Amino acid sequence: MMSKIEFLKQQIIESRNFVNRLVSELPEALWYTIPEGTDSNFAWQIGHLIVAQNFHTLTVISGVNEKVCREIPLKEYNKIFNGMGTLHRSVEKDLVPVRQLRNQLNMVHAICLENLEKLTEETLMQKLEPIPFRHPVATIKYEALSWSFKHEMWHCAEMEEIKRMLGYPIRWLD
Repeated sequence: MMSKIEFLKQQIIESRNFVNRLVSELPEALWYTIPEGTDSNFAWQIGHLIVAQNFHTLTVISGVNEKVCREIPLKEYNKIFNGMGTLHRSVEKDLVPVRQLRNQLNMVHAICLENLEKLTEETLMQKLEPIPFRHPVATIKYEALSWSFKHEMWHCAEMEEIKRMLGYPIRWLD
């Protein structure tokens, strides 16, 4: 029988596989384009996933991750990509180079998976690490980790719609 940690890891990997498929299907030149009738672009979505995965799988699970803090300007990113209570869900062209966003997305994901390996089943039932506000959906670590992959899939739907509106239809199988 699969452990809770194995389940979470599998789901986090599978949701990221969806993100990676979407990223591979939209040319980088279109990442900053906001399709008519939407309020977002691919660059914002990816930046948001960087911030969100860091928050839901690292910060509230084991505290602030020093490597993430060294590599990503989190204070600035939280202002730009957070999305909590903001209506502006896009960023201006070349605010952050696409290659940088891709690298940071991959880095946070790798650190998340490394961190999961260090957890125990007992850890999952512990209260979240202290943060200066109430977590939007979780009170214990398992809930935050579970929300992480659900949240990522939610944004996959938004990214799929952006991609489709930019002329790149849904492709499930090759």
